[in-house]
Amino acid sequence: MIDETAPLPPITPGVARALSPLVRRIACESTDGEPGLNTYLVGIDEIVIIDPGPGDSSHLDVLCGCGGDRIRWIVLTDAQSEYSAGAMKLKELTGAELLAPAGFDGADQILGDGYKIDATEFRITAVAVTDGDDGRFSFVLEQERTLLSGDHIGPTEVPAEFPAKVKSFRIKTIAPGHGQYIEDANSVL
Repeated sequence: MIDETAPLPPITPGVARALSPLVRRIACESTDGEPGLNTYLVGIDEIVIIDPGPGDSSHLDVLCGCGGDRIRWIVLTDAQSEYSAGAMKLKELTGAELLAPAGFDGADQILGDGYKIDATEFRITAVAVTDGDDGRFSFVLEQERTLLSGDHIGPTEVPAEFPAKVKSFRIKTIAPGHGQYIEDANSVL
């Protein structure tokens, strides 16, 4: 029997942790040694990297070691450097297609609301966080009904219009930009 009250294992920067059959998390190391931004690898045969984070070579080496030549796409929830500083170097190392919000220099494709990545084993859909054009996105992994939210959605921050935007996806879990995986999306959305 699974103990549902057991605490989640701690987040260890630089260590890949499987969160579901298709999602792995690698937390960046922050300047104080605590876990920083969560970078997600989605897929097995073909991999999407969500928010590569800093241009720190040790973090990029871990990402490449976990995905190698299967990394096909790099996507950003936000163009700010915390999320994107390593994107161009990771693109160079892997040859992956870089998808980013408008205003990010060097993107192969500009993201828009509803943009889809169709991989061999999954589909990811970009969802603009607000109805405005502020360049912030979350991504829905349709097969697992997981919201990869960046730092835009969390226990204390949900833009008013966002729950209606993702209602049709029937989100079960949330993979946030910082912190632990959220097993009950209803508690947030």
